[in-house]
Amino acid sequence: MPDKSQIHLRRLCFTAVLVAIAVTMRVFFTISIPLQGEDGMRIGFAGVFSSLPAFLFGPLWGAISSGATDVLGHFLRPQGAYLPHITAVAVAAGFLRGGGWLLLKKRGNGLARVVLIGSALVLLFGAVNWIIFRVDGVTADIYMGTDTSDMFFISRWAINRSAVAQNPMSVLQGAITAVTLTPFVAGILGLVLYVVSRVMNHFLHKENNEIPTIMPLLIAMLVAAWFQSTMNTIILRQYVFSSWQLLPFWMVWFPRIFQTTITTVVHVYFVALLMNVCKRQKHVLPYLRS
Repeated sequence: MPDKSQIHLRRLCFTAVLVAIAVTMRVFFTISIPLQGEDGMRIGFAGVFSSLPAFLFGPLWGAISSGATDVLGHFLRPQGAYLPHITAVAVAAGFLRGGGWLLLKKRGNGLARVVLIGSALVLLFGAVNWIIFRVDGVTADIYMGTDTSDMFFISRWAINRSAVAQNPMSVLQGAITAVTLTPFVAGILGLVLYVVSRVMNHFLHKENNEIPTIMPLLIAMLVAAWFQSTMNTIILRQYVFSSWQLLPFWMVWFPRIFQTTITTVVHVYFVALLMNVCKRQKHVLPYLRS
């Protein structure tokens, strides 16, 4: 068994190689997509390699890898002024990937069931609330003085909450959306991710049973990616793209989150494959985090 200095040195060398590949992918093989008149979205495979140290060696190495990839990628192919805020977010996201994986990696099958049941319940919650609002005749333009005594609790809550607001119609519409469309979309997303994880597990484990269960990997990467995309959207909107400040936040946030989700799901597949390749190499195995 190698000593700690050998372990750290090998991990550093391996991480440096992965960072070099990630930077190359970012500089030469990344596509920029316009969003509201700005280059607001990027699609590429740099994240596959910059994420890998977090899952092989732990959260600290994931933070180092993500931060180094962001800094080197920016200065090799500058796109505007350097923002340390973006690098800080990348470092935090790298740490989140590794930390999430450590917490979840041994809970694969149980976690998948939790996602399935939780998503179904959230979807049911949204659907039931939509039916209740339809039965009670609650819409955004309902008269605020309407008698709510015979309505269901959720209808009374939405109307009473908006009645004291300066813009009751807007507040009421927000309340309706919060308990109908939002849980409905969240439930659908959860079910889709469950199906995706099952499909990936089927194809990946068909060839090799040592490949990690997908659901913990999927959640760890998605949570970190959603955090990074949301924080970067706030930073870009505040400091870089002044045109975004004229738009509601969700108009620039939602397309970026959608693109991030699709891209991350694809990344998960390749990360799982590369993790298995690394674990099968005898000269790498002693240096992996157990």
